[in-house]
Amino acid sequence: MKGWNSERKIVSDEELDRKLAWFQGFFWATHDNEGKEWKRNFHELRQRDLMLFNLEEVEGKKILDIGCSSAEYLVTLAKMGAEYLGGQDPDEAAVKKGRLRFSEENIKGKLVIGSAVKLDFPDNFFDSAFSSDTFNFLTLEEKEKMISEVYRVLKPGGIFTIKTPNLSFLKISLYLKRILNLLRLRSPFIYIAHTKDNPDSVHIGLTTHSHIEKLLENNFFHTPITTNVPLIRKGFPRFITNFLYRNKSFSESIIITSRKAIFKSLWG
Repeated sequence: MKGWNSERKIVSDEELDRKLAWFQGFFWATHDNEGKEWKRNFHELRQRDLMLFNLEEVEGKKILDIGCSSAEYLVTLAKMGAEYLGGQDPDEAAVKKGRLRFSEENIKGKLVIGSAVKLDFPDNFFDSAFSSDTFNFLTLEEKEKMISEVYRVLKPGGIFTIKTPNLSFLKISLYLKRILNLLRLRSPFIYIAHTKDNPDSVHIGLTTHSHIEKLLENNFFHTPITTNVPLIRKGFPRFITNFLYRNKSFSESIIITSRKAIFKSLWG
């Protein structure tokens, strides 16, 4: 059994159940095949698990997803016994799809069409909140407003977890690929998805662990705890994976968790 090191299974579009594709971790095998072939990414599923673990016990809890898209994470949390699920996202079509899922699964909660900077939920309402792969779309000002809003809607002591691409890791990857291309006598003028030089300019908010930690602490969240993600690559010896695991820079994703202040929120 290879577990998380299993080969990424490739299936045709005809074999794939589109309703389960995201939940099972299937993505296009290549970006130019128009979805004709799909590859299963167990490493992505592992990162999603690691993020949700940081919410601790979810049964009977009220949980908010900022940047919920069509509510895949929330549907998963409902299966884990969450009591009430809230979500907010600016993509109207995605939110409507999520609302249909809520209706079909008889899930208690509310999905809102709107940005992360003004959450349509009451003060001190949620036990925990999370944001997965949303931070990288926000400006610094939007991030500050979002964190302030999350503080408002969380109960005192409530948990807030962020998952977002790691800018430090992406920079290291870019430099190594450029060096490798030079050694192969190829052009070093390349870009990696989500980096500064990527023509896909929507990823304007790529950031680092230290930057997120500062934002959280500036908004009266407690000292954040980092969950490192093992860097698994084909051909990597186990001892290299274990060595790199200790360094935040070699974690593909930032997964960081903090708690809302208790005394500050209760007593002003």
